[in-house]
Amino acid sequence: MNSLMRRDPKTLLRQALMAMLLLVSLFFALLILLQLTQSNEDSGKELQRLPSTKLMSWNWFSGDSAVVEATDKDHGELPEANINAVLLGVMIAGDNSFATLKFNGKPEAVYHRGDDLNSGYQLVDIEPYRIVVRKNGLNQQVLMKKPDSIIETQQVPDEQAAQQPTEGFALANMFGAVPVAAAGGSGLKLNNLSSEITSIADLQEGDVVIKVDGASVQELMANPGQWANYSGNSNLPVTVMRQGQEQTIYVNAASLAAKMLPNIGLSR
Repeated sequence: MNSLMRRDPKTLLRQALMAMLLLVSLFFALLILLQLTQSNEDSGKELQRLPSTKLMSWNWFSGDSAVVEATDKDHGELPEANINAVLLGVMIAGDNSFATLKFNGKPEAVYHRGDDLNSGYQLVDIEPYRIVVRKNGLNQQVLMKKPDSIIETQQVPDEQAAQQPTEGFALANMFGAVPVAAAGGSGLKLNNLSSEITSIADLQEGDVVIKVDGASVQELMANPGQWANYSGNSNLPVTVMRQGQEQTIYVNAASLAAKMLPNIGLSR
C-alpha cells in the first residue's frame, strides 16, 4: 500500500484508465455474446444446425470477414486438412457462425466463413465439432480437439442486427478477447496484454475471465444492465481461470467510466 502511495500520480491515473478500459472491453464482448449466443449448459447435448440469419456487417476482433451465403449442404466425410492450427471452439449461429483457431506461434483468433487461412486454405463452412476448409477446389476438414467448446445461439432478427453497436468490437480487439468454454460454462480469454495492463490487475497472458463480482458470464449475458453498477466500483473482483485454477484479481472500474461510457452510447 505504501509503495502505491509513493507512485507518481500520473502513473496511477494512467493505470486506472487502462484498468477501466479493460472492464469496458469485457462489457462489450459480453454484450455482443448476449445478442448472438446462449451458452450450451449440457456439453453432451447434441446441437442442431440453425437456419440461416442475416449476416451482420461486423468485424469481430481481427481479420476481414467476407459475406458468404449460407447453405444447408451436408459435406459428409472429408479428409483431414493440415493447416498447422488447432480448432479451439465454434459458435453455431447460421450466417453469423465463427470458429476460434490457434495457428502455430500466434495467439487465438476468430474466423468466419469466407476468411482466408494460411497456405491457400479458405474457411467455407462451420459445423459442430469441425470446420470445412477448401484448397484448390478440394474440401477438407479440421476437427475440434475439445468437443465441449461449442456455443449454440439464438437467431438474431434483422432489425436487431442493424441496431448492434460496433464500437465494442474495437475495444475487445485491444485485449484479444476470444470467447471460449471454461469452468463448465463460457468465458473470455485475454491475449496480447501490454505490460501496463498486467501491472495494474495482475492479469496474465491466456487468463480466461469467468466471473465479475461473483456473477458468471452467463448471468451477465442475461442481465447486461448490471455493468452500470460496476462502473463506479474501484475494487471490482474479477475471477479468472489461470492454468486450470480459479483466481480472483481486482480492477479499478471507476476511473474511466464518466469519460468513456458516454462516448460509446452508454451512461453510468
